[in-house]
Amino acid sequence: MGVLNDIEPKRVFHYFEEISAVPRGSGDTQALTEYLVQFAIDHDFDAIADEEGNVIIKKIASEGYEDSDVVILQGHMDMVCAAAPGVKHNFERDPISLVVEGDYIKADGTTLGGDDGIAVAYMLAILDDETLPHPPLECVFTIDEEIGLLGAKALDPSFIDGRRMINIDSEEEGTLTAGCAGALTIITSIPVGRAVIKGMPVLVEIGGLKGGHSGNEINSGRINANKLIGRYLYELDRIIAYSLCDISGGEKDNAIPASSKAHFVIDEDDLDEARKFTKEFANAIKKEYAGTDAGLNIKFESGHTHKVSVMDPDSQENVITFLMQIPDGVQHMSGVAKDAVQTSTNLGVMKSGQTQFVTTSMIRSSLTSEKEYVANCIRNLTKYMDGSTQVSSTFKAWEYNAASPLAKVMTEVYEEMNGKKPAICVTHGCLECGVFCEKLDGLDAVSIGPDIEEIHTPNERLSIPSVKRTWDYLLKVLASLK
Repeated sequence: MGVLNDIEPKRVFHYFEEISAVPRGSGDTQALTEYLVQFAIDHDFDAIADEEGNVIIKKIASEGYEDSDVVILQGHMDMVCAAAPGVKHNFERDPISLVVEGDYIKADGTTLGGDDGIAVAYMLAILDDETLPHPPLECVFTIDEEIGLLGAKALDPSFIDGRRMINIDSEEEGTLTAGCAGALTIITSIPVGRAVIKGMPVLVEIGGLKGGHSGNEINSGRINANKLIGRYLYELDRIIAYSLCDISGGEKDNAIPASSKAHFVIDEDDLDEARKFTKEFANAIKKEYAGTDAGLNIKFESGHTHKVSVMDPDSQENVITFLMQIPDGVQHMSGVAKDAVQTSTNLGVMKSGQTQFVTTSMIRSSLTSEKEYVANCIRNLTKYMDGSTQVSSTFKAWEYNAASPLAKVMTEVYEEMNGKKPAICVTHGCLECGVFCEKLDGLDAVSIGPDIEEIHTPNERLSIPSVKRTWDYLLKVLASLK
């Protein structure tokens, strides 16, 4: 018996639990593609699966809607895979272990995949129900949204007939998202020279941070662990001499890194001073980030003196200077939309190897010019250190359409159901709607979704009552789109 069997809407949660048992981390969605194709075969639907693994399932209109225009329902298959410290989970094989806590669904020690598994579950539940009134439907399931909207970018637009699209990849009930920032992912590589010296090895590991989505939570004031360990190393260098061995942190370019670590070598006589500094540093940071990252902890471990490979002094200085100077966090708030982030950047991943120090940053902005400006700041900094940069992905912003007929209907339905108007927003997070608007001339798109908290972290949780209310709203919207 499933964990979610008795929760309403039962059909939605039935499919959410089914796909939670299917591997679907970014870059590993083939099993879910096969699941969706088999679903279409079992239910006698027309379906397309392209070479990348995107799936489109088409359902004819219900009675009375035969002359209605096609409606696209859209969401992505992949999820961000992250486990809490100490939790062993093979995302390529192990099912997500679901837990019900009060009004929420969580995973046991890992990300839940509500982003965007709930969209997949909604679409499957709609496809599986012959009693629902609706126009002709095209349910579009894309791959690898979380690593650059890759599925949406690769999708052949000739497969799609509709020009009205409801994207189900937002995380706040009662909000109609009608625009989003564009993004650029930039990878830097700085050369590293090495030497072998004898000394006492030390591991410093920063953890206990909240992390979070680099779009939705970038203005929350949370610590970026990669930036923080750069600050730690800079300030430690003013207290004692040390040689840096390696440094790493973060897992995804679109997630604020919640942990980072550095190995370095010190003189044994400096051990007590290094421990003292680490404790004082942690206390100072906790005061600076009181209320946002109270769980911060810094682990300090030392080993026995032996020979170790370390960065040469110039390389070490370059790495620390780079971490101190690279732009991160909110860069510019909008002067037009109140309390809205216009431009930000997130140092999501960093790792040192034998010959290179490599970082990945995601820049988001509603303005292409400002997005390029931040990228150029990073390019300039990297060039100063004889490094190189490359852009791994980029896409334009989804521009707000104040005259959207779809948004008008969805606003009216929400007001009828709730006695108040929904919020209309342009999100700083990146949605596939922008890619589809580029591909499909005249596309009218709106994004909705139930309440999901702490996405992209092991603390992610999905509101059960919100799923039900959003389900009822979605069905009423479809019934209204004649």
